[in-house]
Amino acid sequence: MPHTIAVSREAPLPWLKNPADAHRQWRSTLSWKKDVGSDDAPLYTAHSNKLYQSFWGKFCRWLAGRSLRLDEVRQAHVESFLDSLRGRADAPASVRTMRTYLAEIHRVFTHLQAIGVVAANPASVVLERKRRQPETRFTTDPPLPPGPSFLAAYERMAVRLFEEESDQLPDGWTPSRNLALRLVVAECGLKLSEVCKLIPRNITLRPDGSVVVRAPGHRQVEARVLVGRAPLAKALQRWLAIRSTLRVVRTRREREENARNSNRLFLGQADMVQSTELVGGGLGAACSPVAPDLAERVVTSCVKRTLESLGHQAAFHGPQLVRNAYAARLIASGMSDAEVSDQLGMKTTFTARAIRDKVAPVPESAS
Repeated sequence: MPHTIAVSREAPLPWLKNPADAHRQWRSTLSWKKDVGSDDAPLYTAHSNKLYQSFWGKFCRWLAGRSLRLDEVRQAHVESFLDSLRGRADAPASVRTMRTYLAEIHRVFTHLQAIGVVAANPASVVLERKRRQPETRFTTDPPLPPGPSFLAAYERMAVRLFEEESDQLPDGWTPSRNLALRLVVAECGLKLSEVCKLIPRNITLRPDGSVVVRAPGHRQVEARVLVGRAPLAKALQRWLAIRSTLRVVRTRREREENARNSNRLFLGQADMVQSTELVGGGLGAACSPVAPDLAERVVTSCVKRTLESLGHQAAFHGPQLVRNAYAARLIASGMSDAEVSDQLGMKTTFTARAIRDKVAPVPESAS
């Protein structure tokens, strides 16, 4: 988790009079890195700070509409705010959205309690309760493909798409990246956020043809070591060889914000970089890291094509479907819920049990 420096180097901030502006000033002092002194800590980028400011700003506007100061906020107010959040078509906000807002509210009130602006953190109880409630987890009703043959068909489709994309871009590097990205999700069950965090050092090719992937973990998913089979090893070996020949450039935003250099395993196309010599479509320079939405489209396109080839339909086509199919394959191989959870990087067996119930539901007792 990011390390926040809960101190202000300047005069006390106007938390009770202008909480949005106080948050803006305070946010500019925070670091994303652990175990560093405040003077040496690398700060969040301007882009990240604007995102967090939007979360807190929405909460502040909600409070202003009810004439509430921060020292008057109680647990019920936090819960009411979360209930007011809306998603698409005015539907209730997703668990992910509510958790994102709640995390920032909790972080701010933790700081305010530490400096004596408030007596207690009204978000702490809400956060703890939501963490314990099964219905607030993405895995309550885990989406699964309609049959056990999906994952093998997905891996075959990944190879087929690689061939199609290579025909379209015979000199391009994106087909090799896409194949490795698609297979690492299926072969190791990584979350997409973990895939985007991988660096070349996380990959070790073995003499026996397999590959070791040190999954970095992300938020509630723990870091772990996984072993992939030969098809993944070959795809990663090809991508690493091609990647070593690419010129990785910094995007315009990285230059403007003086962001730290990135060395992620999967790279994006540098189409948006200001340079006339760069060519899009995987034929020119690259930037690091690959954008999460692009990585998601790479996996989703393979999921959709796989379902079409099997004659199946599914309401959900994202990378989570592949991760859940990976867990189902582990369950079918005889692994226990604890073993499956270790492979997924989950701290509890809730996800494994939920998937097991869908893969092999317990029959009702005869009456």
